[in-house]
Amino acid sequence: MSGRTARRRSGRPDAGLDPTLVTSQPALRSSSGTVWLVVAALFAVLSLVPLVAIAVDGGPAESVALVTATLVVGLLLAMLVVRWTVREGPPRLRALAGCFLAMALIALAGMVICVMIVWAPSVR
Repeated sequence: MSGRTARRRSGRPDAGLDPTLVTSQPALRSSSGTVWLVVAALFAVLSLVPLVAIAVDGGPAESVALVTATLVVGLLLAMLVVRWTVREGPPRLRALAGCFLAMALIALAGMVICVMIVWAPSVR
């Protein structure tokens, strides 16, 4: 019996799912999305602290830090828009997860670039 048939017969939406698969986790199947927003907000605050410090310092990495901070805040706002406009279910949760992943990758890349700019020897 396939997973879809098992779900229909038991009446439970999570019946017949393999709990070891990433796509079967509750955060991607049955959550309201609030957990994604809370974690993303905490991540944004923690990643903005060094980015704002770099931007306020005014060194050569200032513009990269400002762009990175703007993108992180923009993705957090995009997550809020997705949370309130996309109907409940896996499509909303996957969109929130994608925004959070993009936020993490952009923050990491921005920080690495800032460090590389600061540590690079100045050529005159």
